[in-house]
Amino acid sequence: MKASDVYTIAKELPPVELHRLYKMIGQKIPEEVAFRSKRKKLPDFSVEDAIRYLIDNHM
Repeated sequence: MKASDVYTIAKELPPVELHRLYKMIGQKIPEEVAFRSKRKKLPDFSVEDAIRYLIDNHM
């Protein structure tokens, strides 16, 4: 079965059942399959650093 088939069926579910399905899928998907992007950490900037950057690069 393909995801497009499941999606077509899931669209027809009542809202309560759709919510239950969403919760069940969230609990059953292994971590290696779930696509969670990791955010890059930003360097620590102070307000003064931001102002200096804007002055230097945008004026």
